[in-house]
Formats: sequence, C-alpha cells, structure tokens
Amino acid sequence: MCKLNVGLFWGVLLAAVSFNAASAQNGLFSGTDRISAGGSIGLTASAYAVDGIENRRPPGMIQSTANLNFSLFGLSSGLNMFYSTDDSGFRQNMNAFRYNASWKWVTVQVGDINSRFSQYGLNGATVRGGYVKLNPGKFLFEAVGGRSQRAVKPSVETGFREPSFEQWAYGTKIGYGSGSGSYFHLSTFYAIDSRDLDDTNGVLEINPQENLTVTPDFQVQFFDGRFTLASQVTTSIFTRDINSEYIPYNEIPLPSFFENIFKPRSSSRINFAGLADATLTLDMFNMTLGYERVQPGFESLGRGRSRDDFEKVSVNPVVRLLGNRLNINSSFSYGRDNLLGNRLQTQNNINAGTSIQMQVTDRFTLSTTYNLLLIDVNPASGSEDIIGGSQTQSSHNVLLQPGYSILSGSYSHNITLNAGYLSIDSQFGGNQQGVSDFSSYSLTGGLNYSVSLPNGLTLTSSGNYLTNSSDGLEIDNFGVNLGSSYSLFSRSLTLSANAGINFNNTQRELPAGDSVTAKLQQITGSLNAQYRLTARDSFSLRLRTRTNRSTSGAGREFSELEGSFQYQRSF
Repeated sequence: MCKLNVGLFWGVLLAAVSFNAASAQNGLFSGTDRISAGGSIGLTASAYAVDGIENRRPPGMIQSTANLNFSLFGLSSGLNMFYSTDDSGFRQNMNAFRYNASWKWVTVQVGDINSRFSQYGLNGATVRGGYVKLNPGKFLFEAVGGRSQRAVKPSVETGFREPSFEQWAYGTKIGYGSGSGSYFHLSTFYAIDSRDLDDTNGVLEINPQENLTVTPDFQVQFFDGRFTLASQVTTSIFTRDINSEYIPYNEIPLPSFFENIFKPRSSSRINFAGLADATLTLDMFNMTLGYERVQPGFESLGRGRSRDDFEKVSVNPVVRLLGNRLNINSSFSYGRDNLLGNRLQTQNNINAGTSIQMQVTDRFTLSTTYNLLLIDVNPASGSEDIIGGSQTQSSHNVLLQPGYSILSGSYSHNITLNAGYLSIDSQFGGNQQGVSDFSSYSLTGGLNYSVSLPNGLTLTSSGNYLTNSSDGLEIDNFGVNLGSSYSLFSRSLTLSANAGINFNNTQRELPAGDSVTAKLQQITGSLNAQYRLTARDSFSLRLRTRTNRSTSGAGREFSELEGSFQYQRSF
C-alpha cells in the first residue's frame, strides 16, 4: 500500500508538471476562459529527537500533497491527495485521496469524502467511496457510500489506539429550496460494522454496531431575509451489538417494510436530538435565539463521540455602532442534564458573556471580554448519603487588550498589551466525605512590541506573567521572547529566528503544614528560512528546540529537537 501511494504521488506530480509544461509551450490555455488548469504539489520531510521523555511524534516522517484542478468548457475537475509515512495499521487511515468533477448542476467525487448532511446525522465522518450531488435549480439530491472505518486488530505495538471493526456507511439527502434562503431537506445515514475481526489476543472489548438516522431539516426566511426560522431533528436507531437477539417486527410498533432497512435487536435503542433557532438581522443589530436538546443515550456513527443527555437555551445579541467602529457581542445560555430524572445528580449551567471591540482611532484599538460561568449540581432526593451533597461553582473571567500602531515614515511600530483576571470558587454542601470548599484566582499580563524597518528587517519582543493562588498551591510564571526576521534578494529569501526563556515557580503546601517548592526553567528556540526559487517554486527549512530543566525541587527534565524541509510548487 505504501509503494502504491508513493508511486501514485510521483505519477500525479509527473503528469501535472508535464501537463503544465505542454500547455505553456502550446499556448493552449492563453486568451480563453473556457479552458484553464492549475494546482500545486508539496513535499515535507521532518525529523524529531527527544531525550528524557517518550517520543511525542515519529522520529522521521515524509508527507506529500498534490492537487490538480482544470476546467474544460464548463466541466470542472480536480484531484487531491495527501500521503504520510506516519500512517499505521494500528489506527484509522490518515492518508487521503479524492477526485472530483462537476458540470453545471452535477458533482461527482471519488475517494476520501467528508460530507455534512445534518448536525447529528452525517457530520464529519470520512467515507472512502463515492459521492454524487444533483442540484438542478432548487431541487437537491445527494448520495454517499463507502467504507467509513477500517478494521484495526488489538495490539500491544507502539502506535496502537483502539480496536475497531471494518465499517461501511451510506447516506442520502433530498430537498427543495435555496441553501441561503428557505428550504426543506430530508437526509438519512446508515452505518454497520462487519462482524469479521480476528481478536488475536483472545479478548475484545468492543461489539459490532449498527446505526440508522433520519433527519428533516428546514429553514424559512421572512421580510427579505431579515427574520429566519430554522430547525432540524434527528431520530437515531442504534444497535450496540448486532450479535444480540433479533426482535420480530410483530412485537414492536413499527411498519413491517422497515425490516428490509433495519433489523431491531435486544440492544437497539431509539433516541433523538434536535435544535431550533430564530435569527433577526437588522443594519445595526442581530439577535439569535436557540434551543438544543440531545436525549440520554443518543448516538450517531456519522459524527463520532459526542455529548448526550442535555438541553440548552441560548440568546446571542450583536450590536454595531459608530459605523462598525464599535461592536458589542453578548451571549447567554442556560443548560441542564439528567433530562429523564433517572440519574443521581442534576447539573445546571449558566454561561453569560460580553465582548466589546472598538476602533477608537485609526491607530488605537481596544477590546475587552467578560465571561461568567455558574454551575449548580444537586443530588436526587434520597441519594445524599451515596454521592454527597450539592455543589456550586462560579467563575469570572475578564480580559482587556488595547493595541496601538505607529507609522513613522517607513517605520511601523505595533504595541499590544493584554491583562486578564480569572477567579473560580467552588462550594460543597452536605456529606462530601472529606472534600472541602475550593477557591482560586489568576492574574495574567502580557506585552508585545514589533517594529518593521524599510530594509526588510522586523524585530519582535514579548513578555508574559502569570500568578495563580489557590488552596494549598501558589504558582508564578514569567517569560520573555525575542525574535527577528530579515528579507533578502528582493524579498525572495526570508530568514527568521526566535528565542525565549520561561521561569516557573510552584509552591505546594503539604497536609503536615510544610511546603514543597519546585522551580523549572524552559528555553526555546527556532530558526526558519523561506526561499522563493521562482514565481511558482519555493522551499522552507525549519528547526525548533525546547529544553526543560529543573533548577530546584522535583521536576521533569527533557530536551526536544525537530526540523523539517518543505518544497512547494504551484502551476
């Protein structure tokens, strides 16, 4: 497979270069908008070494990309590929290949496809197979099918993530309307695991699954688009183990023809998830009201792991004043879980925030943000002795960031200051079995300065400070970073370097009353070189190092070094 992908990459590279050269020599594409071609190819080689800790990434890796796009009398076509030597049979495939073609209202794709049919149905799952979209006028039809997951056997080898069955998935979507206006869509998604997975270790902690989702989705606009209503609800039939006992249709309230689509079993469950929102759009004011609900136990193989058992109501007003020089964006949401009331605890969340951005003058900008989070956890009646009492938590987060720019002749100066405050207060009630109240606050500050000179030299500097105080723990952190970049040969070559040092001091109180102090020092550095060989060819070289050293007390010491070389050609 590796040889096949490498050969495919170089084949595409050779074809693209030959195609580009031939078209340039013959003048085939000049002076006409009916025929055009373009694309790019890239190759990146990287190396990594570490001492003191486990490897964070492979010691050596090669990544290649290629894309080719052309248009021929209204027919648009493209080829995209990504290949990495880091791909492993111990996890899902990370290499990607896709060919697409479109003509008028027809679109076809073959390869690795990422489609989104709905929020809770097909949303983000990669399908290696085929895709077709028909969109004549206001009519819409989409279909996708292929393998969504490859089989991964249990292993003790390095790089193994988790076992999985081979999975196949299919989806369709039909609708009428305009995607930016009013429309109605109906989509379905079906995925099933293959039972054939050899557990070489004799223990397999997963079961083959099956899932079918159906989602109606609509949007209606009024008053020339100033007011919009939208909603979608997904019903999911999920089988946790397709080896479980089959349930005949005469024993459940479903139509008999459904048996040809989905076979219910003792581990099958039906759940739903949905959202609705209303949006008002005016010249200087926007507001969105939203509601989202996901039933307990809702699962969808089309979007991976996601949170269930919650509902949320949200309000998001936006105000624009002074010719858009002043923007105020606020949000408020209330959410809760334990929708069926069958859990031992219920959590209620309130999240409120406001962000203000203002262009005070042409040189001075000011932005500030405030966020409030309130969490209230209450035990069910009679469960206090099992899980303890109630819990409340409040969090306040304030951020202030002014910026100032100075243009003095050919010199450009930029100064940015940021300051933040964060407080967290947790209180416990009832029997918490030794758990006490907790409070914490943090102060952060940072200053950034950069100057650009007319000769192509840019100098940057920054400093940051953080202090945190919580029950039994004090943390102080301070860091400085310096950098520069310089352009040569009519800005064809750009060299840059950065160096930084960071100090961390942690003091922890022990139960006996003593304290332990740990001091760490981290030094970072990087070198970058970018060179534009021609108008279409460029390469870059990057080196980065990081050293972590303990100067007092206990601490992890390690050193990292990584480098990469990248070549890019466009045509």
